[in-house]
Amino acid sequence: MDLTADNLFSVGKLVGHLSYVLLVLSMMMRSMTWLRVIAVSAGLTSGAYGYFWLNDPVTVFWEAVFVLTNLVQLLILAFENRKRALSEEEQIVIRAMLPNADMRAVRRILKLGVLREVPPETVLIEQGGMVPDLIVLTRGTVQVEKDGKIIGACGEGDFLGEMSFLSGEPATATVMVTNPTHYMAFERTRFRVFLDRNPDIRHIVEASFNRNLMAKLVRTSHAVGGEKPESVNPIADSEKIP
Repeated sequence: MDLTADNLFSVGKLVGHLSYVLLVLSMMMRSMTWLRVIAVSAGLTSGAYGYFWLNDPVTVFWEAVFVLTNLVQLLILAFENRKRALSEEEQIVIRAMLPNADMRAVRRILKLGVLREVPPETVLIEQGGMVPDLIVLTRGTVQVEKDGKIIGACGEGDFLGEMSFLSGEPATATVMVTNPTHYMAFERTRFRVFLDRNPDIRHIVEASFNRNLMAKLVRTSHAVGGEKPESVNPIADSEKIP
């Protein structure tokens, strides 16, 4: 086998190298759309290498199949990512949970959630009890109590029960509705299975938990220090946190 520089880096061989570079690059993409686009480029480059330099019909045939398969998948992605009108409450859930996500992930998440409306004085979570649902508030406010003392308030875009969801432990505080409230509930076991099967979405959701938790801690520290919190909107509050 001739491994000289002239043989390894001739024009034809550079085209062959480029096809593999593009294939490796496609595997590094977190966006499925970009993965498919770069994979198509890799297939076209490899097919050209096989046709013009290798004169290998087998390579050309299978690269054509590879390109066609990825083009079909791109069409499916485009169909699934087509824009559809989201309700105001759905938009709040998505901004809180999956910021900048594509429509495919959005649709899959929303299918798992159930929108609910509850009156004042409804106890959503009880201290010491197991939390059956992960909750995202979409309208109204709730107060958070620990050992009978009010320690904070939550509003639009806040998560409730996320710590119990992550740890599997009972709730550490009670959450009571203070005015007519809407929220989207995600059944705990079903949602956990979904996230385990979709690690890319799980990472985004867990990062959203962390951002929201930081915003709530800031508001709680203000309340404990005797300061009136500026907002109960975690989407706005999180922008103040580096």
